[in-house]
Order: sequence, then C-alpha cells, then structure tokens
Amino acid sequence: MSKCRKCGRHGLFLMVNIKTGLCANCQREIMQKETEPLNPEPQKPVEKSIEIPTVYIGNHTKSKLVEKFEDVELQRPDSMPNFSKIDCCDNVCFVIENDVVIAKRLVETLGFVTDAHIASEIKNSLEKHRPIFSQILGYDDETGEIHLVIAFYKIVNYDYTDYVEERDRSLDDETVGYYR
Repeated sequence: MSKCRKCGRHGLFLMVNIKTGLCANCQREIMQKETEPLNPEPQKPVEKSIEIPTVYIGNHTKSKLVEKFEDVELQRPDSMPNFSKIDCCDNVCFVIENDVVIAKRLVETLGFVTDAHIASEIKNSLEKHRPIFSQILGYDDETGEIHLVIAFYKIVNYDYTDYVEERDRSLDDETVGYYR
C-alpha cells in the first residue's frame, strides 16, 4: 500500500509519485499554486488599433496606397445610429445618393462625408472600381459623432492571383490588407 506524504491518504489503488511521494490530487494543487501569480494585476482595458495597409489585395488585383486620412468626422444623420451594434474598427462602405456621399455600416447609415476633397476621392474610387479602406476610428454615443479612417488606393496589378502573390517578394516590407 502506498501513502501520500502531504494528505496522508493511503490505499492499494492510490497512485503515489515515487519521486515526490505525493498523490495526484496533491501534485495538482501544488502545480496550481505555483502557476498562480502572487499579486494578480488588474485587467487593463483593451485598446483596438487600426493599421492602414500600404498594399490592398482582393478581386485578383493588387493596389498601392495613394492617400490616407486618419481622422474624418462624419456629419450626423437625422436619426442616430444604433451604437450598441457599432464597434471600433468595423468596416464602413460608401454610397452616393443625390450627389451626397453616405457612410454606411451594413445597412445602417452612420453619417455624411462633408469634406469636399474626401467626397470627390470617394466618388472617383467608386466610379473607377478602386478599393477604399475605411474603418470606424471612434464614436461618441451621446453627441452622435463618428470618426473614420479612410485610405485610397491605385490598382497596380489587374491579374494578381494566389500563385503570383506567393512569389511576390515585394510584400515582405509592406503592410498587407485583404478585401472581397
């Protein structure tokens, strides 16, 4: 019969480690105490960050970054969007209605682009079927302000397949983003 040195349990079918003299339960307790930190640190809030890709790949095309805007404020629509469904870093798409550029997330209107230069770039990109990288930078659910990150790209390769991408060594020094 074997006997545990720590808890004193003994029996014919009790497995005791030969080196430590402890049963499996006592060994598990000791391992848990060793892995627990002495002073657990309080959890810090998680911050999301947006990294604007310098190369954007999708639909068998490769595009290079032309221009980026890191803080674009949208004009608030008449009805405020449901902020419980909005998250930072969510993708944003654009629609042109009556010569006004509207920022949308899925089917919900987030706001209107008021900057003339950015609005014209969005219109040009949509007309020429060029990719636009746009994500929500932040929002204030009390005032209804929504800020975006927007980047514009120029297509440099119209026949960019998976085979070509595997052999493309120029991507090693780039921040690559993918879209559908």
